[in-house]
Amino acid sequence: MIKSTIKAVIIAAAILLAGAAMGQTDKRVKHARPPKQTIKLGAEIKQRDSLSRKHRRGLQQHLIIPKGEWQVGAQVSHVSFSSNDSEYLLIVQNLDANGSITKVAPFVAYSYHDNRSIGVKLQYSAANGSIREGDLDFLSDDLQFNVEDINANMSSFQTSVYHRSYIGLDDRGRIGLFNDVSLSYTNSKTVFTYDAETADTYTRSNQLKLSLHPGIVVFAMNNVSTHVSMGIGGISYNNTKYIKAGEVIGTRNYSHAKFKLNVLDINIGLTIHL
Repeated sequence: MIKSTIKAVIIAAAILLAGAAMGQTDKRVKHARPPKQTIKLGAEIKQRDSLSRKHRRGLQQHLIIPKGEWQVGAQVSHVSFSSNDSEYLLIVQNLDANGSITKVAPFVAYSYHDNRSIGVKLQYSAANGSIREGDLDFLSDDLQFNVEDINANMSSFQTSVYHRSYIGLDDRGRIGLFNDVSLSYTNSKTVFTYDAETADTYTRSNQLKLSLHPGIVVFAMNNVSTHVSMGIGGISYNNTKYIKAGEVIGTRNYSHAKFKLNVLDINIGLTIHL
């Protein structure tokens, strides 16, 4: 009798333990996360706002930069110009001048949302220009001047934080438009010389600027893209100090707002998408 009772207790305990184990297994299976879906570049991004869907004019928003992506790259810009024996507006004659502007800007960005990213960019710029000879004629014998050996050199360092919004144009996620809204700080030095007295004179400038840079991006490979952007102006605050022989001889503070295409602010960039 005792043996039968012990066997019944053991069998009941085994049944209870097996049921509990099966229940825990069912819970684990029930709460298991579904597998992560593969990102499909070029897929249409659904408009969550009913008002946005109502007023959409046929331009479909395609995915080109997925959420969670890191972007590393650099922008390069170089513009040069020259003039030899040229005339402008009958005022400047026999002008012999040349100059160039070079910019190099590495950057890193993170996509916090589909087709939206925020990044940091560092930029070094160098510009130089010279006028070997030129005649200024203001249509009067008393207002005729000859200038020669004028040189100007500028170097600057810029740090900026920017927000970039993309618009995918095709269903393969290869081509898109974007716009950068950038907040930047620039420190620059400009040396302008035309005789021996100006050899030790220069200006030091500090600028805080909010600017816009629209552009186009094209994916040459799955993880490599190229882009071209152009500045269209912005709002800036400037502080300039005039320094001669190590002493400040003048200062100027001013604000500036200007919006138009700037052909001297064209940038070509290469980006690696991680």
